Amino acid sequence: MTGTKFVSDLLKLSMGILLAVAIPDAGVESVQAQSRLPSNQRLSPNWGNFRPPSNLGRPTGREGGGSRGPCIAETSSTIDNPIALVPVNGFGTTLVARPTFFVYVPTIKRGEKPQMQFVLRTADNRIVYSTTLSTIPSPGIVSFSLPDRVNSPSLELGKTYKWAFTLICNPNDDDRSDSQLAAGSIQRIASPSQMVRDLAQTTSPQDRVAVYARYGIWYDAISAIANLSRTADNPALQNDWLALLTSVDLQKIANQPLIQPLTARETQSRPASRP
Repeated sequence: MTGTKFVSDLLKLSMGILLAVAIPDAGVESVQAQSRLPSNQRLSPNWGNFRPPSNLGRPTGREGGGSRGPCIAETSSTIDNPIALVPVNGFGTTLVARPTFFVYVPTIKRGEKPQMQFVLRTADNRIVYSTTLSTIPSPGIVSFSLPDRVNSPSLELGKTYKWAFTLICNPNDDDRSDSQLAAGSIQRIASPSQMVRDLAQTTSPQDRVAVYARYGIWYDAISAIANLSRTADNPALQNDWLALLTSVDLQKIANQPLIQPLTARETQSRPASRP
């Protein structure tokens, strides 16, 4: 599948294909766009068709706010804060128990050694998993996956979680006022039966990405295309990546380098259900 076809698939999300997913018991509402819009009206992709559950409270911004942290370099770029790669409303879904989370890291000043922390919480703010990540390359888009090992935390079906990457410029200082936060929320859902059938009919990894996008499974879509981009020398993938990030208004970081996944350096975790 070419990048052009992928963009076309994304632009058809508003025609109702995306909205085959229904999760009435999980607090996520699906908007029936097809029945409310003229058949000839075209809309941009809208990952916001899934609304965050009301028990999440006021959402934390996906982009670090406030002034530039003291460890962040001043460059000609206007991208000087961490940015979580999530839809505009900060919320997305996944089919997997241990998903991958993405964040853009701005340019770090030469000689500075900030710390990056990742924390996963329940909707009521109970910490499920917390870790300090390995050395941070910058600038670029980095990712971190929940560890796939026995007794490591995993997401329960139907439950919503909040997560955050925090860039700590002065790890040895108790005053964390200069820390930069980028955050989002996530819910694990069951695979819609029609989606399972659609995936069974795909003939390439790129086709699988398009299916995830069609059904609004954000975390799986971005993880799949990132894995492809890291391993395949295919110019069409860059178009797909650009289309995906543009669909959630993140085109300003679409050309930033996609860096290899980070690993946990030290971990504190609490019991969580197994998949």
